[in-house]
Amino acid sequence: MTNQLVILTGPPHAGKSATAEALCQRYDRMLHVDVGVLRDFLRMGRLRPWDESTDGRRQHALLVASACDMARRFLDAGYGVVIDDVVTPDGLPAYHEALASCEALVHIVALLPPLAVILERERQHASEWRREGRLEALYDRFSQWDGIAVLDPGELAAELVADRVMALAAEGRALISGA
Repeated sequence: MTNQLVILTGPPHAGKSATAEALCQRYDRMLHVDVGVLRDFLRMGRLRPWDESTDGRRQHALLVASACDMARRFLDAGYGVVIDDVVTPDGLPAYHEALASCEALVHIVALLPPLAVILERERQHASEWRREGRLEALYDRFSQWDGIAVLDPGELAAELVADRVMALAAEGRALISGA
C-alpha cells in the first residue's frame, strides 16, 4: 500500500479506528492518523467536533491540514497512510485542498453500519454525540452522500472490513485523486 492514502470516514462509532488499525496490520510501513486523537492533543480552546462557529470551522480546518501534512511527509518517505476522521460531504473539499500537491493515490471510504448499531455503540460510550439528535442528523448526511464508496461493515471483524476497503481501493471505486 506504499504511496497510497486511505481516508476512512463515517459517523462516530462506525468502526473507523478499528478498521484503520486492521489496515495498518496488513502492510509494512503504515501510519494511522486519527483526527480525533489530534483534537485531543488540544489542551485549552478545544472545540467540539460539531461546532459550526467560525472558530470551530477554523479549528477543524487546522486539524485536517495537520493530518494531511503528516500524511504527505510519511507518504514521501514510502509509507502507506490511513486517515480516520468524520469527513462529511461539505468537509471533503478541505481534504482536496490540503492534498492537492500530493502525488499519492487517495481513496475515501465511508463506513456506514445501520443506525441502530451506531446508536447502541453510542449508548455504550455515553458521549455527547447523541444530544440534540446530532448523531442521527450526521447519519442522515452520510446515508444521502452520493459519489463516495460506502461500506456497511455489518457485524464483520475489523480485519474483514479492512479487506473490503482495500478491494474497493484496488477496483478504483474509492479513488478521489492521484495518478
